[in-house]
Amino acid sequence: MSKVDYEFLNERKKQRQLLKENAVKLEKERLNTEHNRIEDIRTNREAKLEAFQNFKSNVKVALLSEALGNICVGSIYHPSNLEKSYCEALIGQYIQENGAFNIIRKMKRSDSALLRNIAEEVEEYSEEIVKDANPDDEDSQVIDKEKVADFWKEIDKANDIEDVTNTIRLRVANAEEDFLDKARADKNDIDDILQTAADNVAAAKEAGDKEDDYAEKVEESETRIARNKIYQIQHEGKRNLFDRMVRNLSEIAMKNEDIKDTFIENGKLNVNKIVDSVRCMYTMLEMVSTLQIEKVDAAYIENTLTSMK
Repeated sequence: MSKVDYEFLNERKKQRQLLKENAVKLEKERLNTEHNRIEDIRTNREAKLEAFQNFKSNVKVALLSEALGNICVGSIYHPSNLEKSYCEALIGQYIQENGAFNIIRKMKRSDSALLRNIAEEVEEYSEEIVKDANPDDEDSQVIDKEKVADFWKEIDKANDIEDVTNTIRLRVANAEEDFLDKARADKNDIDDILQTAADNVAAAKEAGDKEDDYAEKVEESETRIARNKIYQIQHEGKRNLFDRMVRNLSEIAMKNEDIKDTFIENGKLNVNKIVDSVRCMYTMLEMVSTLQIEKVDAAYIENTLTSMK
């Protein structure tokens, strides 16, 4: 075999090897492309199914929020728009933290006929709202507000609703009245302490010699005594839960930058807004207690107070 023939055959061999390698490469690319296409289809399908499951969950959240929100707002005497917003936010937070599924499960197992009825209606209306929705059509996944409103109308027919809201409203009113009575009594006691201290200092100044430090010592002593007595009133006296919640929220409002604008006006704490907020929080606590959704014992109360900080 000549050198030319040898080189020709060798070149052909290289070309065949190159074609073979290209064919393998193209096949790999084709397989990868097909694999990616199938993965995209699967991923998109899973995403749609997940979105659909979220939609169904959101339907139950909306219905549960409607029921608990209306009971909470209905338990406040002439609620303001601000109080309605507070209640809505508190209900949303409660459902988010505890899960709609868990809350509904508790309701189904409850001794309360009202709670069992709410749970049943949530299931029934959620199925009604979801039945025409399509996992492949996001536009069909819409929560019908009219059906949500009809759901509450159905719940509101129960005689128990008025009894529950009246009970909650009375308990909240009593707690708030006790808080206000204690605040007034504390203020009167503090005024008396300050007045007594001032009278004692004035008497000492009148009785003492101008060059004597007797009056100064009396003033120091009376100031210290008054300060200790006031501290005992403000920090060591027995206080109801409403009072403790007001104090907690007041402390938070002074420190937390996120809510300062809500509760601080012209550099001063807006006590009325604090009390309005606590009224909603307390109503929420009384609601889950009265409805027996939660066991509101000492531990639950302490956890609630801690979570405020």
